[in-house]
Amino acid sequence: MLYVVATPIGNLTDMSPRAIETLKTVDIIAAEDTRVTRKLLTHFDVRTRLVSCHEHNETGRAGWLVEQMLAGQSVALVTDAGTPAISDPGALVVRATHEAGIPVMAVAGPSAFAAALSVSGFESREFTFFGFLPRRKKELTEKLASMAGTVQTAVLYESPHRVVGLMQAVAETFPGIQVSVSCDLTKLYEKTLRGPVEIVLDMLKANENTEKGEYCVVLDLHEVQGQTQAAQTVSLEAQLLDRVLGGQNMRDAIQALVEGGAKKNAVYAAALRLRTMLKEDDVGVS
Repeated sequence: MLYVVATPIGNLTDMSPRAIETLKTVDIIAAEDTRVTRKLLTHFDVRTRLVSCHEHNETGRAGWLVEQMLAGQSVALVTDAGTPAISDPGALVVRATHEAGIPVMAVAGPSAFAAALSVSGFESREFTFFGFLPRRKKELTEKLASMAGTVQTAVLYESPHRVVGLMQAVAETFPGIQVSVSCDLTKLYEKTLRGPVEIVLDMLKANENTEKGEYCVVLDLHEVQGQTQAAQTVSLEAQLLDRVLGGQNMRDAIQALVEGGAKKNAVYAAALRLRTMLKEDDVGVS
């Protein structure tokens, strides 16, 4: 059996009795950082054998752990904090265990993104978790822009040294949106900043302790979706008009946009609106 065990993200009292019992009764604990996990095990008087399983050795370690389980031993998988395999190592071990026909059981517990979402006050019936976004400005901006019109609520992780840069990029891409930025969740100095992105950005810049602690960011993109759809509609009309003014007939202009990847119904609707504007009789949308 493989147990995927969630551990506290800051407050040790969040460690569940079931998680403690699991760690005490398994044969092996596979940890992201044995030094970090050793402190946790010492606190709860857990003396189980501890081995490392991190991003640099997980591929090889997964096979070894499966061999141990096939030999009859049970394994618990943990990361430094929170739930394994979510923006942390562990997915390869879980996959290899499944492929070997060995049962995998979740020992549920703390998760930073769920905690941050719960205190954001944003609609969460539908949300997308992105983990850490690209570091380079160009890739970061492109990733943020790709969320428009497709994501309602976005949940992100960020390091203390890059959180200001992230919020600057968010402000440039989605001016005025509501954001919730949580730091040190479950810890003594837990803090959540919530409001328009520009105001939250100013608060982060003004705080001399901003570069301390880990961050979880929630973006409310519900209004952005509507704005983006409107912008896409205008863009289609502009593209059609540009082609017509360039000498292309409407039928060919429509066909070119559809072949270029635009949705057929959206292009036809844009053409009909453009026909009304231009009083064009033959738009070729029959």
